[in-house]
Amino acid sequence: MTLVNTQYAEAIAKVGGYYNFVTIINRRLKELNNGIPPMVAPPAGEKNYDKIDLIVAEIEADLLKLK
Repeated sequence: MTLVNTQYAEAIAKVGGYYNFVTIINRRLKELNNGIPPMVAPPAGEKNYDKIDLIVAEIEADLLKLK
């Protein structure tokens, strides 16, 4: 499998690779589960939105970076 064929290929390239992408996803998912609010607005009217898609939206908006 190549990264070009993945759903999140642009976000993976933006953060510098698959390892960085997974690391950011895991860290941010832990923060969201502990009650820290999202940095982008979740889809309107949805209570059970996909947190991974929300995190990817934060990455694409340049709000998340790996230090």
